[in-house]
Amino acid sequence: MHRFYVGSSLLPKSEIGARIDLPEDVSHQIRNVLRLKIGESFRLFSGDGREWTANLTPAVDRKRVSAELLSVTQPDVEMRTHVTMVMALNRPQRYEVALAKCTELGASEFRPMISERVLKSEATIGANRKERWCRIVTEAAELSGRVRLPEITEAAPMSTVLTDLSAQNTPIIFLWEGANGPMMSDILTELRNDDQPPNNLALVLGPVGGFSENEAMRANKKGAMLASLGPRILRTETAAIAAMSVVAQFLR
Repeated sequence: MHRFYVGSSLLPKSEIGARIDLPEDVSHQIRNVLRLKIGESFRLFSGDGREWTANLTPAVDRKRVSAELLSVTQPDVEMRTHVTMVMALNRPQRYEVALAKCTELGASEFRPMISERVLKSEATIGANRKERWCRIVTEAAELSGRVRLPEITEAAPMSTVLTDLSAQNTPIIFLWEGANGPMMSDILTELRNDDQPPNNLALVLGPVGGFSENEAMRANKKGAMLASLGPRILRTETAAIAAMSVVAQFLR
């Protein structure tokens, strides 16, 4: 059954049996792309944890269609740990792959980061790029059955991001190819105390070329735990997906 994100202004105020007018982008997808018929069912979510089953009803106008809400559930699909992916900026295509796949795996938040080896051409995020990122995580959430959307913050220098996370008492795993150990899985085993996962966790990943030794030492002084994903060098998007996959397996 197709799923669509409709924003927070519609569903929280709605009740079973209510008829709602769907946003133009969702209406276009339903009518012009998928060509659903009147009476066909689909699912809607707005990011508050609930998911609605709805039937397509006759169109409101040429740009928007409407739906009747049939039932509502609260699927248990979200991770219990709020996972923040702190990813240094790099080539747009690589970054977008990481955003999509980490959303599917359960990431709760993305914090774009500027570190020493981030190119100047990649350090600025325009409105169009940020809008595209939001579309990517929305589509990934729709596809993967999630009921909450990850937040994407503004880009910030590494020192600012680490300071903010430390102030929130968030455990920080700093993935660095120069780390002698431990493996990230060993740290996660310790954090999963008596099978109770931590409330928050941050994974910090570098740009093309990785982090400098000076950056790693500064991060460690701020309380970040230096960790390795193994002896092989991974592309930035591969490292992000691999790290989030391990977290999803350990902390669910």
